[in-house]
Amino acid sequence: MANNYTGNPITLDTFSSAIDLGNILFGDSNAPFWIENIEWEEPNTVGDTATIYDGSGTRMIFNETCSVAKQSLLKKFGGVVRGIYIASGGVSSGTISIFLSTYV
Repeated sequence: MANNYTGNPITLDTFSSAIDLGNILFGDSNAPFWIENIEWEEPNTVGDTATIYDGSGTRMIFNETCSVAKQSLLKKFGGVVRGIYIASGGVSSGTISIFLSTYV
């Protein structure tokens, strides 16, 4: 599977290079995203990590460590985040699904 930037949810599963969603979608790393939730789906191994930052690349908006293999983790937001950035290798395994609100 490849990263899908056009759906809702945005689905990411390839983390070999940095992902700057604001820049990819809008040409602005700090573009606002109204996020309902972020789900880390089926991380492979206990100890795997997933770290996602805002557009500045300094403020973590999602930082989880797998404690049960193949068990998804969900973080609810219900608010605006300025940019979404994942560094190269920022997700050890699994898929990241970002559910955007349709009620902006």
